[in-house]
Amino acid sequence: MRVQTFMLISLMVIIGAFIGGLTNLIAIRMLFRPFNPIKIGSYQVPFTPGLIPKRRGELAEQLGNLVVGHLITVEGVKSKLFDNMLIQEIRTWFKKKVHELSTSSSTLEEWWKGQSGGEWSATKTKGRFTTSVAKTLVKTADEYRGEPLQNWLPESIIHKGETLIPETADLLLEKGKVYVRSHEGKAKIEEMVSRYFSTKGSFGGMVGRVVTNIPISGRIQYELLRLLDDHKSQEFIESQLRREFEELKEKNLDELFPNADWEGRANQIAEEIAKKVPVLGEWDKPMSEWAYRYEAQLVDSLMPAVLETLSSIIERNLQRMLMNLKLDEIVEDQVNSFPLPKLEQVILSIAKKELKMIALLGALIGASVGLVQGLIALMFF
Repeated sequence: MRVQTFMLISLMVIIGAFIGGLTNLIAIRMLFRPFNPIKIGSYQVPFTPGLIPKRRGELAEQLGNLVVGHLITVEGVKSKLFDNMLIQEIRTWFKKKVHELSTSSSTLEEWWKGQSGGEWSATKTKGRFTTSVAKTLVKTADEYRGEPLQNWLPESIIHKGETLIPETADLLLEKGKVYVRSHEGKAKIEEMVSRYFSTKGSFGGMVGRVVTNIPISGRIQYELLRLLDDHKSQEFIESQLRREFEELKEKNLDELFPNADWEGRANQIAEEIAKKVPVLGEWDKPMSEWAYRYEAQLVDSLMPAVLETLSSIIERNLQRMLMNLKLDEIVEDQVNSFPLPKLEQVILSIAKKELKMIALLGALIGASVGLVQGLIALMFF
């Protein structure tokens, strides 16, 4: 009798444990399976598809709202982007890369080809640069070359030209006096006096030979110096320069350069600019020969300025950027397009231990129920 009782209770415990564990396993599986609804004729079998396939659209929408509203927020992104450790890491990385480039034996063209997969050429880049500069110069010349200089030259340049007139007059007089006092100037005066009398026939030639014994060239030199020192000479030269300057302002470039080849000149200027532009004219040289000149400037000046500017731009526009990214739609689309078998595999692999414990808990509860049922059966039967 006791053996039969023990066997009955044990059987009920085993059956209860089996039913409890199996029920929980089926419930776990029914979260995902079946993936599609099962129909018998026009009748859809209840609980098909599984919970997650059936509610995937709602789940995707709620996950998108959760990500945007609580996970990826403006404050959270700011705290990460403007973290001092992150900024320091960026500076350290940038400094390291700049130093590597400045000591590299490769040319900038070789390095950039490696970075761009060989789709970049310094020759093409220089050509595009010079073409762009030349077109800009030609376009500018076409716009202004028919206009008088005074209509488009900056006031500062015109004013500078006017202030230079007295200085130019002084310089011309000073240079003239230096030349007249020089041996070359004196010899030139004597040559001009001799040539003058030689053109006056035999009588003039005779007078010239007589004059050569008289220091007339010295007298002329003296009078020239007096003329150059006279303030009226200063006023005369200044007035002539001002008149020429006024006439110059009223002329245009076509009048000043009637046969100018503007396109050819623009190309020449663009080529010279390309040679003088930092880095652009040094692409075909090893970086170790020239890049070190820019290393300190890049690390100490450019990088902090770029970081500060980017930080300011991001801080002002971060909320709008996040809104334009539409992260909720991205999350929703990704969840809806994610394969259900793969999703099931991922979740089960992550929560494998916990799901096993849920099944064991179901078995334990079922065994407890079976035990209670067995005891009740013994009490009443």
